[in-house]
Amino acid sequence: HRFFCKICIELKYMVLKFNIFSILIFFQCAYAAQENFIENSFRSPIGIPIILSGDFGELRSNHFHTGLDIKTNGKPNYRMYAIEDGYVSRINISHWGYGKAIYVDHPNGYTSVYGHLNKFPEKIEKIIRAYQYERKTESITIHLDSLAIPVKKSEIIAYSGNTGGSYGPHLHFEIRETKTEKPVNPLLFNFKVPDHKPPLIRNVKFYPFNGTTINNECEPKVFKIIKKESGFQLKTDAIIKVNGVFGVGIDAIDFFDNSYNKCGVYSVEMYLDDVLKFKQLMKKLDFSTNRDINIHKDFADFRNKKLNIHKSFIHPKNALEIYDTTLGNGLIHITDTLKHEIKYIVKDFAGNNSMFVVNVSKEKLNAPCNSVTGQAWLSENNENNFQNEEFKIIVPKNTLYDSVPFDYGWKNNKLNLINRDVPLKQKFVLSLKLGHQVDSLYSKTFVAEITSKSKIVNRKGDFENGWVTTSLKSFGQYTLMVDTLAPKIKQLNFIENNPVSNQLVFKVTDDLSGLQQYNVWIDDQWVLSNYSFRNNRLVVPFDKYSSVESGLHECRVEAKDERNNNS
Repeated sequence: HRFFCKICIELKYMVLKFNIFSILIFFQCAYAAQENFIENSFRSPIGIPIILSGDFGELRSNHFHTGLDIKTNGKPNYRMYAIEDGYVSRINISHWGYGKAIYVDHPNGYTSVYGHLNKFPEKIEKIIRAYQYERKTESITIHLDSLAIPVKKSEIIAYSGNTGGSYGPHLHFEIRETKTEKPVNPLLFNFKVPDHKPPLIRNVKFYPFNGTTINNECEPKVFKIIKKESGFQLKTDAIIKVNGVFGVGIDAIDFFDNSYNKCGVYSVEMYLDDVLKFKQLMKKLDFSTNRDINIHKDFADFRNKKLNIHKSFIHPKNALEIYDTTLGNGLIHITDTLKHEIKYIVKDFAGNNSMFVVNVSKEKLNAPCNSVTGQAWLSENNENNFQNEEFKIIVPKNTLYDSVPFDYGWKNNKLNLINRDVPLKQKFVLSLKLGHQVDSLYSKTFVAEITSKSKIVNRKGDFENGWVTTSLKSFGQYTLMVDTLAPKIKQLNFIENNPVSNQLVFKVTDDLSGLQQYNVWIDDQWVLSNYSFRNNRLVVPFDKYSSVESGLHECRVEAKDERNNNS
């Protein structure tokens, strides 16, 4: 009896210890999950459940995404709410970027931003209209003090839309530090976004450095990853052979519940033999360094193969503040002949994680990787200047992330300048020689980029002493083009002298240099018109903000392209 009682007491004590330990673990995990959140009392910016088509830190062309893209069921005009008391500090109306956008400053030091909007409630819309009529332009930026438009938490401040650089109705929502304007991950403010899906790891890429090799090859090499019950692993089970210093990159994306859209991951950790060697975290970004995404990601594979490869090593000119730099630069150098394990743990904000492990070992170098010799180079650390009879190029110091061979070709008056897959940190200057046959048309001549899809994009240009000069942010194919044709204007929804009710609609197009300016007058009085580059529609609204009364009126529409051809 005493024996069994002693066992019971000991078991009881063990169970008690286990329960206390479990409770401690539970609270520790709960605390770890909550310590990320920033203390606030923000409400949701929208009245429907938040379903995301894009998240903070997602890889985009030339920038990280700095907010959340919230779905609006494919429709405009959902009510947007102030997430907290504050005041409207800025309103921006643009054809590009965020389109119609509103900024609200809050007392806790944060600013909420709402983009791609369609319209605003009257107390805001009337201020916008007055500003537009005063300056006789649709595109405006208004900066306001704290007394102009105060707002209360849950007050309607806008209606969702599809304006600016939007490809479907949705809300682009940001939270920024008011003083620095640095965007902060909105998920840190505890908005409820269902997410039970772990990230998807698709590929791993190895990068040799300084003449080293990967599987005895001198070029970076991609290995396909597949998902199995045990986790993510190489499609072909093998040990990667390395020689010398190398870096690794992981191709990973994420999905939220109720959404098929590919989103970005929250954190990436890389371990070598269980020692943390690299970590990135998408908590906060900086617009001034956002373009350094082009050296963080694999620039060429993102452009050409749509791979979302996060490099797990930090370039010396990469100024992004998303890394734990106390761990070093992430480069790996294996000096022994043993097998080593590289492990990735990729997480989303909700804490769902995926793990991938690959083994590497040192290989014997059969043949060294020879560097290119006898070729001109553009230096990363110096200003580069070149001129011949056809073109001039000035590449300022620190424009390049790395020195590159200076390759170019000139054929049929088209300049193929280096490789368009080389990322740039800032702009360079290109001048093209204007031929004598078009000297008289210098004011109508511009630098045109011919994209990889053969699309013509006007890169503008100023004429001086026989050269047309412009600043460019990427290498590629460029030529000079002449635009002497004015934009075309066509009326759509009315017949002259027949009554119209709430609006006039015109189609305004330009086939080369692009529409630059448009104006509408009724009875020689300027009236507001709204233009969409997406469908080339120019709309003149007759609403309660319009001063046009019923009756017979004369309407005049003028359009000018970028080379000052008028209709």
